[in-house]
Amino acid sequence: MPPLPSFYFTLFKKFQVVNHVPAGSAHGSGSPSGGYDLKNPAATFGSSNRGALLGASTTPSDSPLWAVLNAKAMGLASVVVGGTTWPAMPVFATPAWNDFQLSAPAPKLVQTFADWITAGKINDIPNGVLATRPPTLTTGLDAGVELFVCSMPGDDGIRPGAVPANYWATSLIFLVDPATGNIATPTELAGSSEYFLTAAIGNRGNAPAGQYISGGIVSEAAGWVMVWNSGMSPAVQLPSLSNLDVNSTNGVYNIYFLRAGNYDVVGFRLNVQTVFDGLVAAITASGMDLGGLTPAQWVHAQGAHLCAKVLVRKAGESWPALGDTPITNRRLAQKNLAPFAVDVAVVDPNPNIIWKNFVVGDVIQRIAGKGFDDRMGVHTLTIEGKLVDGFTRLLLAIPERSFKRWFNEDRLRGLKLLNEKEAKAARPPFPECVVLAFPADARSFEVPPLGEEFLALSIGAEYNPKRLKPGRLGDLTVVQKTAAPRVDPQKGRFTLEQVTVGGFTVRFEAYDSRELLNPKWRFKE
Repeated sequence: MPPLPSFYFTLFKKFQVVNHVPAGSAHGSGSPSGGYDLKNPAATFGSSNRGALLGASTTPSDSPLWAVLNAKAMGLASVVVGGTTWPAMPVFATPAWNDFQLSAPAPKLVQTFADWITAGKINDIPNGVLATRPPTLTTGLDAGVELFVCSMPGDDGIRPGAVPANYWATSLIFLVDPATGNIATPTELAGSSEYFLTAAIGNRGNAPAGQYISGGIVSEAAGWVMVWNSGMSPAVQLPSLSNLDVNSTNGVYNIYFLRAGNYDVVGFRLNVQTVFDGLVAAITASGMDLGGLTPAQWVHAQGAHLCAKVLVRKAGESWPALGDTPITNRRLAQKNLAPFAVDVAVVDPNPNIIWKNFVVGDVIQRIAGKGFDDRMGVHTLTIEGKLVDGFTRLLLAIPERSFKRWFNEDRLRGLKLLNEKEAKAARPPFPECVVLAFPADARSFEVPPLGEEFLALSIGAEYNPKRLKPGRLGDLTVVQKTAAPRVDPQKGRFTLEQVTVGGFTVRFEAYDSRELLNPKWRFKE
């Protein structure tokens, strides 16, 4: 099935600027004279003072809203739909009408609108995501346009500020079901599925952003999906939902207008199969040691998870580096959050082990050179979180070649290397690997600077299914910190400090399929 236009992201956002809502026209007022409030996306599915805006059929000409736009494109002054005369709109050719219809390449706005009607007029307004937007900022605004991506509820864009250390679990980045607009938390990512990747953004500047508002400047967003990682990994860019052409691979989302202190939501098309293919290609190009797995096996072994970054910029700015962190750079946010459901009715094998494969990369590129500290760029990975009774131990799997190349006894101090029989019994996630067990009192290990390379690893949580009860079991969080220099310009020296550069969170839930008519588990924030 070919992709469909998004009502909210592809069409409604254009309706707003085509009818000059940012300029405070009648369409953008509290009581629009025509009865069509273009500040409210749901109003499109209602009526104006002349009647319903959308027809009952999937024939575009039966929908007055399409008809008035088509009339304007045809150079007509009005059009009759269902016996009612409607004026062609917009009343005059606005800059957005010129950009999206008059001078736009095919498909133009009127055609894409027709395609959406023909496909069934799917209402994909992301109400759940829109509800996460913080209240408008009214005081303490910065000068100019200052865009940011929300890394937590109530984010005011101040950096460094109150961004939590586990920002990858708190950011306002969500998957959305294109058929409903609802926030989606799938337990599996089927190759035939498609989602929208959405994020709440803000402007804490005292000037407006966007080219379709008076005084505004071009402002953009981009969305990337990454191989599950603790900070940095191969990635693929997603197509923007602001594209009129649903088949376009252009990844730049155009922020049409964003007033001072206001918030909005941006969106990107996430076709699961396309993303899987892109990640397989990216892993292949990286040359990463996968312990005997193929890149396709590695990607498909991940199950359902959201590992993504959303970036914003205004004209004249470069994109934030994918290796930047939201703690210091407000122009990006990250979501590394995965649900994992355990069926307590499945008691064999016992004990069982949940393995989570991930990638480690250098977020802060190592500063090498004579006279620098040898520990600069060294990573420390720490496992945080207390799981309930029933989980017995934590394991670490490392591909054999990577183990010999990157690790020594000091970096894995305290971890027990399992013998061949013990390692095989742990059913490791890749065939060519060594398996280590964490002691009860130590949950960290070191990884040397990797440069441009990536390291594949896997964390295992062993549990006894007979001792688990249905419900939330707890979170397992892996935090990656890197030894980075803090420069004292007055003394002309630097000291090393541990900087959080990334991580991920796995949330465990248990259910009993014997007690559920439909044992479909759904994670809720």
